[in-house]
Amino acid sequence: MKAVAAIDIGNTRAKFGLISDPALGPVGHVTATVLEQGQSLPDQLLAWWHNSAVGRACSCVIAGSDPDCRDQLLQHWPAALPKPLVIRSGAQIPVTADVDYPSKVGIDRLLNAYAAQFLLAPNQAAIIVDSGTATTVDLVTPGPVFRGGSILPGLRLSARALHDYTARLPLVDVDESLVQLPSVPGRNTEDAIMAGLFLGQLGAVREIVTGLQNALRDIAPQCGLPRLIISGGGGRQLTSHLPDAHYADSLALHGLAWLAHQQGAADRHVCEISSH
Repeated sequence: MKAVAAIDIGNTRAKFGLISDPALGPVGHVTATVLEQGQSLPDQLLAWWHNSAVGRACSCVIAGSDPDCRDQLLQHWPAALPKPLVIRSGAQIPVTADVDYPSKVGIDRLLNAYAAQFLLAPNQAAIIVDSGTATTVDLVTPGPVFRGGSILPGLRLSARALHDYTARLPLVDVDESLVQLPSVPGRNTEDAIMAGLFLGQLGAVREIVTGLQNALRDIAPQCGLPRLIISGGGGRQLTSHLPDAHYADSLALHGLAWLAHQQGAADRHVCEISSH
C-alpha cells in the first residue's frame, strides 16, 4: 500500500504528516512539519516532500480550517506532487454531527471523530481533547456520531493574549514539556503565568471531561466509560496529568489518511467493476 501524505491547514499552522500505512490505524508513523509564519507554503511542502522517506510513492490528501490558505496552496500546488484528494467540507467525512448546526462543525473536529473510531472497541465512546491554537473537548459515540463539546483558548494563544494585552507581562514558552505540575504559589512572574496557564487549562479540561462523562450516561448509557484520547501540540503535556488518557499524535492527519485510503479502495472497486 502506498503511503499517504496528509496536509492539514490550521488557523495558525500547517502540518504535513506522512502516514506509512493507514491500515495500521491512527497510531501509525507520522512526521509533522510546522510552518513558520511568512514562509512560502508550497515551497515548504515541496522541501518536506523531497525529504520524506517515501517521496514520489505517496498519494496526497489535504483539508484545512483556513479555506483561503488551503486554496492558495492548491493554486500553487507543486508539480512534483500527485494531485491531492481535497476535503472541502464536513459532508465528505463519514461522521454524523448530532448538533444544532452540523454544517458549522470544524473539519478538524470531524476528522478527529472519524480517526478516533479506529482506536475504540466496538460500541465504545470517546472524549477527544485536541490542544492546539484552541483546545477542543468533544464527545463521540459509536457510528461515529459527533455530539458536540467545548472550545477554549489553547496554551499558546492564552500566553500570547497575556503578553499582547498587558503592559508588562512577558511572553512565556508553553511549548516546553512539563513533567511535573507547576508549583503554586509562583514566586516570580514567569512561574505565576505558567502555573495559571497550565493549571487553568488542565482544570478546565478535567471539568469538561467530567461533564461529558455525565452527559454520556444520558445520551448513550450502553457505551459505558468513554475512552479519553488526547492530541495536538499541547496534548502531550496534558496526557501525563490525565488518568487513563491515550495520546494520539496528529489525530486529524490520520483521519485524512484514512479518508484517502478509503477513497483509493472505492476507486479500485469501481475500476474492477468496469473491467468486467
